Amino acid sequence: MSDNRLIERTKNQRRLAKVELFHPREHAILAKFFGLEDKLPEDARAIDPEEVFPEDENYNEAEQGIACKKSHGGNDYRALKNAVARIALAPIRTSLPTWGGFGKDGVFHSRQVENSNPLPERGYRSEPVHVLSINWATSGPGYSWPLKYYISWIPYYERYVVTVSYDSPEVEGYLDLAIGILDEGASVEDDLKDVIVSHWSYDAQYLQGWESVIDQGIVKDPWSWREEVSWGYNDEGEEIAFLEEEEDEEDE
Repeated sequence: MSDNRLIERTKNQRRLAKVELFHPREHAILAKFFGLEDKLPEDARAIDPEEVFPEDENYNEAEQGIACKKSHGGNDYRALKNAVARIALAPIRTSLPTWGGFGKDGVFHSRQVENSNPLPERGYRSEPVHVLSINWATSGPGYSWPLKYYISWIPYYERYVVTVSYDSPEVEGYLDLAIGILDEGASVEDDLKDVIVSHWSYDAQYLQGWESVIDQGIVKDPWSWREEVSWGYNDEGEEIAFLEEEEDEEDE
């Protein structure tokens, strides 16, 4: 990988990528997300990609493909983005952010059920690339809010998908979400940055900037990316709009 270019696929990898690599339902999900329904194989065209399967339903992802699942809290409108992220991150799912604790049944962690369920075996391994890990905030001793960003090449559709992973579904309803799409040859410091900065900017007017960098991954200067966001509060927790109003009053 160059300093500013995402990995280029070789001719051999392109040829291999066009072998049938996904279950029909996964094809339906990926094609919907990428807006490439014209590439759908025949056996995937009648499938509803946004059909949501409850955890207790008898659906075998190892045999039938990764599917949309119900969210934590019942807001399933991000179910497709979660399914795409789980397809992309399957090779590294045991290394994603995890929150753990001790309950009446002993030690538990936030990915316990998800990581114990078998997933499809594929004839390829497209290893996600770690982009950046940050701690959004520390809400108490030992209580951080880590976010981990990856970029993954999706064969057949020949697109990158950018994902974010949390250690708890409390924030977004899911542990993992797809947040952007990039073409082959996209740049880190322009195209990839735009996706991640847009993700931070979504609710930025109600937030102060994230707290620290855990691992800068392939990003040269994460703090410069942070500065491009219009946060609602400064690092001292003061509302920026309120401070600007005070400054305007002083200037009058």
